[in-house]
Amino acid sequence: MVILCLAVIVLFLPIKVHYSFDATAIVYPSKEWYFKRGQDDSYISELHDFKTNVISHLKGYKFERGDIAEVIFSEGLKSDVIIKETDTLAYIHSFDIDSEIIELESLIAVEKASLSANIAGEKKSQIDQSQRQLDYAKQQLVLEEKNYNRQLGLHKDSIISQAEFEIWENAYYLAEINVQIAKNELLSIESGRKSEEIELIIQKIDSYTRELEMLEKQKSQYYIIPPIEGKVSFNAAMNGLVTVSDFSQFLLKIPVKVYNIQYLDRISGIRFSIPGYDDKMEASFIDLDENVNMLANQQMVIAKALVNKSFQGIYAGMAVQCSVICDEITIFEFLKRGIRLRF
Repeated sequence: MVILCLAVIVLFLPIKVHYSFDATAIVYPSKEWYFKRGQDDSYISELHDFKTNVISHLKGYKFERGDIAEVIFSEGLKSDVIIKETDTLAYIHSFDIDSEIIELESLIAVEKASLSANIAGEKKSQIDQSQRQLDYAKQQLVLEEKNYNRQLGLHKDSIISQAEFEIWENAYYLAEINVQIAKNELLSIESGRKSEEIELIIQKIDSYTRELEMLEKQKSQYYIIPPIEGKVSFNAAMNGLVTVSDFSQFLLKIPVKVYNIQYLDRISGIRFSIPGYDDKMEASFIDLDENVNMLANQQMVIAKALVNKSFQGIYAGMAVQCSVICDEITIFEFLKRGIRLRF
């Protein structure tokens, strides 16, 4: 009876204790980038940010049926190596793309050779023809000049009329104009005026060049460069090829019973211990995942906490014992919450 009375007295004393609950948390890196196999002989790369649950830098590499896509990893790449954001981890070699590039380069070379031949051939033939036309125009000018001078003497002696003289005069001026036209035509050809056929060849070269540039740009995307700095690992599970993990920070994912969600806004600390170590480490509460899951026949949400230091002995995927410390409450309130939690 005395013990019961003492227990009741202690229960209502103004002594306060921290309300806390324990859970087994899983350790994650802060970010992780994956390069893995997709469906239908494709490849996928994506970045997971475990702090925000955001998936970004999603890129897919899909190849036509019949193509041979070969993943060639960089020489010397191995597990646990730290790589930078600018480092190339691998290259996807596509035989179809290389074949198309070689074909386009050959077509461009052929068209360029054809262009050179057409320009040289056209200029030579056109210059010769234009020169002949100029020579003929000059001969006509000499003839018309002689006729003009002869008719000018007759006109001065009043042997022919003014109207008849003007006919010969106009013929002389027209011969002069024809000589100038022929000269301009020759200069135009010598300066490099192109025919329709040459223009068509140039258009083909431009078209092939644009296609080649697009393929070269596509080919450059086949160099696999992760968007984060971190540690490399190889994992064949779930079609994985290579993973880069950012271990500058670790993340704890803590299962929390639905009843305890209401106390998370009063968190004063999160402590956890690594298997094999007695020290208690600190973590900072970030937020909750919005989804509710069933774990061990109980409704749970996942709380996320950030570990700011890279402690010795902590690894991604590790299960750690975690204690979430909330607000200070009386012993009576503490027992009341514990009874509710059990029921």
